[in-house]
Amino acid sequence: MRSRLRLFVPLLLTLSLGILLWLGLGNNPYSQDEATLGRTLPTWQSDNLLDGSPIQTASLKGEPFVLNVWASWCANCRAEHPLLSELAATMPLYGLNYRDKRDAARAWLIQAGNPYRTVLADPDGKLALELGVYGTPETYLFDADGALLTRHTGLLTQEIWQRQFAPLLDQARTDAQMKAATTAHAIEPSIATSARETQP
Repeated sequence: MRSRLRLFVPLLLTLSLGILLWLGLGNNPYSQDEATLGRTLPTWQSDNLLDGSPIQTASLKGEPFVLNVWASWCANCRAEHPLLSELAATMPLYGLNYRDKRDAARAWLIQAGNPYRTVLADPDGKLALELGVYGTPETYLFDADGALLTRHTGLLTQEIWQRQFAPLLDQARTDAQMKAATTAHAIEPSIATSARETQP
């Protein structure tokens, strides 16, 4: 009897440890997703999936934008595609094509329609690894300066968008407008001063 109990002790300890770890991760206010918030979009140079031209991630900045990680072989990516097409009419949407064959990815966009302003090719997954991608699909919201505001791993739905992304996008747009206005007001006096100094 005791020998049988000894056989179950390692199993019980493993299960207990697993439960404790699960509870700890679930209640941890510094989870992996939250730990990445505020991190700036990594500086990359990639190829445009559609025409092969070089593209740098710095060119995505300037206004709040969404980066969607997808692949033609990903079923959930196909499922969320109609929503992305709808959202693309209201905001800048960029794609990161992850570990995909270029021809297959292009064919999918031709078939389903291309909602992205630009698609960065990432055939070996190096860019996604630096970004911290868990899998496909993933959706990231960045502010105008490229700081990460929120991310979602898995199928993006309208409910998730409205609850998690839309309020942050609205706030990011407001912040960008205020920053632009402040910059404009700061420039105007310097221009006027320069004009006076150049007058004969």
